[in-house]
Amino acid sequence: MGCIVHPVSSQTIRRVLKKHSFKAVVKKKKPLLSARHRKARLAFAQKYRKWTVEDWKRVIWSDKTKINRFGSDGREWVWKQAEEGLIEREVQGTVKFGGGNIMVWSCMG
Repeated sequence: MGCIVHPVSSQTIRRVLKKHSFKAVVKKKKPLLSARHRKARLAFAQKYRKWTVEDWKRVIWSDKTKINRFGSDGREWVWKQAEEGLIEREVQGTVKFGGGNIMVWSCMG
């Protein structure tokens, strides 16, 4: 018994996926976890699983972030027609030396 192949356009596939409540989203970037990392996280959770709210109130959490003054570190995309020349909306302005950024570090308890 042979297999019958019916060519289907990519637009048809997208339309069917949307009909069934799928939508295209950008993948989230998360740290790649090795087996060792997973084991360490599980050990941490098991070690502190019986801590009370009062125990956790004695912990100070910290984090940091970088805020760019101009634009993003990532790529910016734009749609255009093949025959269009370079137009203003297709240009991402830059400043020398990246324009700088602000690093913020904070703690909370």
